Amino acid sequence: MLTGDLMELAALQQLFYDAIFDKSGTRSEALCQHITTAPNLTAADGIAIYRGSILGKLSSTLQAIYPFCHRLVGDTFFRMTASTYVHLSPSTSPDLGDYGEDFPEFLAMFEPAASLPYLPDMARFEWHWHRIFNGEDTSLLDFQALANIPHEKWGELIFKLPKASVLLESVYPIHRIWQVNQPDYEGDDSVNLDESGVKILLWRQNDEMRLDLPTDSEWQLLKAFQSQQPFGLICEALANNEATLDVSALLTQFVQRGWIADFSF
Repeated sequence: MLTGDLMELAALQQLFYDAIFDKSGTRSEALCQHITTAPNLTAADGIAIYRGSILGKLSSTLQAIYPFCHRLVGDTFFRMTASTYVHLSPSTSPDLGDYGEDFPEFLAMFEPAASLPYLPDMARFEWHWHRIFNGEDTSLLDFQALANIPHEKWGELIFKLPKASVLLESVYPIHRIWQVNQPDYEGDDSVNLDESGVKILLWRQNDEMRLDLPTDSEWQLLKAFQSQQPFGLICEALANNEATLDVSALLTQFVQRGWIADFSF
């Protein structure tokens, strides 16, 4: 039991927090002075139990959010990596579903993973898959409302991509790595890491996750819509682009595919 009368509650909570994630044991020794123990349990034993429970839960949460990366590197390597990460990045949210957002950035700086240069991008892809799969449902585009907009007002429209979506780029063929490592995949499982990179629209349509590969022209317009600029300004900017885009035709395709979910002025 913690004796909170010896110090301010906030300071005591911070000391407990530090002791859980402190590998040196210094903060644990300081915390022990404020713990009343059971007859057969030392203060250090009590802290160790809490530490094992918390760190174990964070590690298992990381594995649950990044199951694909776990399969790629194997259980032993992932456990070692997760252990290092959770000591450096304690949870700051009451929702464990928020944990691990900066795991891809950690992997990019993690020396043991240097031989897997595509791993940070795979983790980034998997984080967005997790967030989109569990995210807010996307509303369906109101076609009738769009059809009722007068032609002279179209320049003021702001077209919106699905809420549950993200635009991702990688210099590695992460879509191919993802594809060939799915449990139900059949066929050629070879991946050439030296082939060109990829642009991905990852989104959810109702309950179905979608991984679409836009062309360069489609990508330009998707990025423009993501900027939330009025349609008229987007058309002007793209008209000055060296690569001529048929914005009208592309917009029709986007609407048909579900890539446009809403609009506003």
